[in-house]
Amino acid sequence: MVVRLQADHWRLGTGSGDLLHLAAVRSYAINNQPTLKYVPVPEPEHDDFSGEPTTYPQLLKAIKSARGLRRLQHLLSAHSERFDAVHVAAAVACLPKLISYRTADLVDRSNTVVVPTPGLPRMRRKHGAQPKQTHLQEGGRLAARLDYMLPSHVHKFFPRQVACTIWAFGELRRMGVVDGMSSLPDVLLAVTKGDFEPLRVHGHGVDLAQILQGLAKLGYGDLQLVGKLVSLLEQRVESMQQRELQMSVWSLANLGYHSPGVYNQVADQLLRTGTAFLLPSGCSSAFWAYAKAGVTNRIDLFNVLAGSMLGQATLLAPQDAATTLWACSRLGYHNTHLITTLCDAVVRNLATCSDLEVSSVAESLARLGHRHQGLMDTLATAILAEPVIGAHPTCIARVLFAYGKLGCRSPRDVELASVLAAALVPQLPVVREDTLAMACKGLAMFGYKDQRVLAAFGSRAERLLPDCSEAHLLPVLRLLGSAGCQHYQLAVASARHLQAVILPSSKRCSASAAVEVLYLCARQGVEDPSAAAELMAFAAAREQELTPVDAARLFVIGQ
Repeated sequence: MVVRLQADHWRLGTGSGDLLHLAAVRSYAINNQPTLKYVPVPEPEHDDFSGEPTTYPQLLKAIKSARGLRRLQHLLSAHSERFDAVHVAAAVACLPKLISYRTADLVDRSNTVVVPTPGLPRMRRKHGAQPKQTHLQEGGRLAARLDYMLPSHVHKFFPRQVACTIWAFGELRRMGVVDGMSSLPDVLLAVTKGDFEPLRVHGHGVDLAQILQGLAKLGYGDLQLVGKLVSLLEQRVESMQQRELQMSVWSLANLGYHSPGVYNQVADQLLRTGTAFLLPSGCSSAFWAYAKAGVTNRIDLFNVLAGSMLGQATLLAPQDAATTLWACSRLGYHNTHLITTLCDAVVRNLATCSDLEVSSVAESLARLGHRHQGLMDTLATAILAEPVIGAHPTCIARVLFAYGKLGCRSPRDVELASVLAAALVPQLPVVREDTLAMACKGLAMFGYKDQRVLAAFGSRAERLLPDCSEAHLLPVLRLLGSAGCQHYQLAVASARHLQAVILPSSKRCSASAAVEVLYLCARQGVEDPSAAAELMAFAAAREQELTPVDAARLFVIGQ
């Protein structure tokens, strides 16, 4: 801005009236009040702010316009003494957007998305995508420096700046750039002081949504703080956008806040506003949140979310399908049209799916009892087309369970089960008890009888025995027994474990399962009178839970 001082100019004459003119000039000079006029200096129309900023607004604009980490690093190093609260907040908010992912971890949507969709990026990240190594290092250094600067400036932050700062560090932690945020207590204090007065007076719904999402991604699960934020959120639900509502319930579910009140309030608001502006990723996150929180009675909302996803079927990513199917299996929500559409999306994108996504989809379908023949055939063909090397044991167990549970019995499916079971053997040293139990459930449905593999499973089960419950033991004992695989040593150890560990925890133990465990041990020739006596007493106390089959098994055990 240019300041001009304006005043009237007098021209002194040279004639006889000079004295009169001079007096007039002196009088004016004494009484004159100069006026200030601000004249804006036009900025270049196409300034990319790549030069050195010289003014306050130029520095702020240069931070927001930074196109890479090195540019932001330069601004922070060369002009750090000029940074105030506004500049620091802007730099923190920009940092996650400058982190780039490896090209191999990105998928171009342009081949499947014909009409550009607002808010949908052209490149989609694969599951487990990692940022470039150089960006991890440079971004980590920048984040550490900004984290160090925040306590000096955060006392001047408004709720909007606090929300963006916490959200940004949450994103950086999700990316793997930082492990945490050391300045988080100071940043939170800026909006929680005075009984949350800054948020109560100046905070909006979007601020609360971003704060909650940032806390969730940072793993900051202070439920007392979350409860206070929820009370403020409930007052602003009616003014919040659909995206903000979805972010809020996802964050609350992630933080372990499962009180149904706020979930029902958000559901009612989503039903009033509709979900037309939620992308499939947002709909799947909402499904996940309600499943995680155990709010299973909002079928009206689930139908609306399903309708939005069906209308955007071409935009569905594998992660959206996997998340939604998992949620449907937990919610008991059976929407055949939605499930079929999600499976079709997985088939279309199978080449870019991760093992975890595919195995999660298969397991969810098994728990829903929905057999999508096209997906199961395509998946079996894809797995058998290349050696199963390096697959995670959990993924192998999920696929085995799914094919067994869904009754897939074609020659190709049987071959698939054999290949996966053999691939699991080298990884048994790292297999957990729940993974082993799931794999055994699937193989039992195939009538699997490879003695070498089964012996390895039995040996692993014996090592895992101290951490096993009756639910973990039963699938292993059933599979080994039905296949005729001798496992006397495991049976002896299981009977002792039942007596020493499982029966004393009677509140969690199923009477029917405990009876079956000892019955299967007895069929291997195990005679353990003390375990049998304790089981009889336990069964007598839980008689109402027993079935006729359990009674017959108890009779065999008693003999």
